[in-house]
Amino acid sequence: MADKDAYISALEQKLAELSGTEVDQVKKNQLANAADEARVIGEMAAYVASITVQRAAEAQVGLVSPQIADIYSYINAELSEARGAHVLPPLKYDYDALEPHISGTIMEIHHTKHHQAYINNLKAATDKLIEAEQNNDVNAMNALLPAIKFNGGGHLNHTIFWTNMSPNGGGEPSGSVADAINAEFGSFQAFKDKFSAASVGVKGSGWGWLGYCPKNDKVAVATCQNQDPLQLTHGLVPLLGLDVWEHAYYLQYKNLRADYVKAFFNVIDWSNVNERYENARKAAGH
Repeated sequence: MADKDAYISALEQKLAELSGTEVDQVKKNQLANAADEARVIGEMAAYVASITVQRAAEAQVGLVSPQIADIYSYINAELSEARGAHVLPPLKYDYDALEPHISGTIMEIHHTKHHQAYINNLKAATDKLIEAEQNNDVNAMNALLPAIKFNGGGHLNHTIFWTNMSPNGGGEPSGSVADAINAEFGSFQAFKDKFSAASVGVKGSGWGWLGYCPKNDKVAVATCQNQDPLQLTHGLVPLLGLDVWEHAYYLQYKNLRADYVKAFFNVIDWSNVNERYENARKAAGH
């Protein structure tokens, strides 16, 4: 109980300034605990604020990274949100509905604190991006990419994660996604083993994914560091994502990430995964 109280206290104190994460620290991928994560979450806000947009007459022109538009496009496809109009999506179940596999306390903090932090910082970065666009300051636009990628990815990834789970989840998939899994991995158990090993093996903070490749019409297991969007990183449409940042499990599972990954399979909403798979194939023309 003392560990739990200390953990929650650290989160509440450090996340009071809800922001994003400092770029160099993200690249180093050294978020060791909730307090460290909360600290770097606050530092991204300072990073965004430090970017100075030049007046139109002084701005330097050039090529804007296409990844900026891509990230907003992925968010719009998932949430139908216009750029900058980002809000915390409600869960379709109560915070304690996934117990005993994922505690209600984790779910509440994760949703209302962590996810909200990414949204707050994405909106701040978007405001600065719009200012840079109005002044045609390409340098400032590109300087904002790490913040937009991290916080936009955090918003997108968590939104998918919430829908991938259900109080009535678990078991094995059915429908066309089950056929795709069997075709690619040989069996559901073989997929489960590969997905689990990949997720447990993420170095530092990141995500484990089952994604769909539109080019070869196959599913694949992949991982991403930090909050990097799957589609931007690997060209895969996200079907099933597992958050393996420590804030997603440490309160309940401590450093036993493998136990958390195992428990996740008890709450997977395979109907949601199957729907995502069918929509992705249809969009790809298969």
